[in-house]
Amino acid sequence: MDAPSGETGAAPSAPPAKARKLDLFEPRHAYEWGILRNPPPQIYGDAPDPRILELLPMKPSFALDIGCNTGSRGYAIKQHFPDCQVWGVEPNPNTAEIARGRLDRVISELIDDIDWAAFGVAPGAIDTVLLFDVLEHIYDPWSTLLRLRNLVSANAQLVLSVPNVRNVFLIEDLLRGIWRYRPAGLLDITHIRFFTQDELMRLIYQTGFRLLGQAISLDEACKAIMKRHQDGPFPQQVEIDSATITVHSHADLESLCAVQNIRVITPARYEELSADEKAWVDAPHPATRAYAGGL
Repeated sequence: MDAPSGETGAAPSAPPAKARKLDLFEPRHAYEWGILRNPPPQIYGDAPDPRILELLPMKPSFALDIGCNTGSRGYAIKQHFPDCQVWGVEPNPNTAEIARGRLDRVISELIDDIDWAAFGVAPGAIDTVLLFDVLEHIYDPWSTLLRLRNLVSANAQLVLSVPNVRNVFLIEDLLRGIWRYRPAGLLDITHIRFFTQDELMRLIYQTGFRLLGQAISLDEACKAIMKRHQDGPFPQQVEIDSATITVHSHADLESLCAVQNIRVITPARYEELSADEKAWVDAPHPATRAYAGGL
């Protein structure tokens, strides 16, 4: 049957739906993790540790400061060793620009992306490397050290510092169920890797280096614990709010109180290592109760 004149057989269409405006969610407060989305021009302060020069076992001639910030550490080296050429690596363009006024050259790239040959740096030319608060920010610090191992001279000196994840107050917070990331410090929101003193030693030896010297840094709270317990006798108990920790030696106490573990290392061949040093390369890790997926 034909539809009436002027009509069709299809049902009338509904009017288009009015587009609904969605409110974009924004965090209620300026949380620490906001740094990951909007990094500030400069996160860290820039006061060089005066112990850097004391930790160097030999006079540098070509030094590389990785994560050089504004160049204050390298500038201190240049003042103390006027003949030393000092280069910096700093991916933050704001601080890199400041460092260029202090150092001989600054490369504003990630350390693992640098083509050293393109910059005219031949293997063996660099005899000193500073890695202060760098390795914990890198996804694969093992590969970073391997690349440096094959770049530096055979007797090079490398000074590195890494936050101590065994710190007594970090343990205390963990026992309280707290693992709070902060803009800086032991749980800096940009940290990717975490090391105890033993795991740092494995990192060093498994990537072709050996230990030359070591030091730790302490904050005021950790200094107070050291002062109370450093004279022994050992073993003794360290009381914290959530637990009592037994320390078995002065070295064990230092391991618990350290905020930063500072190490001086140099390239080494396996056959040059002592039996104790070879254990860091060959010996299995201690048994762990942490879940490892059945491994």
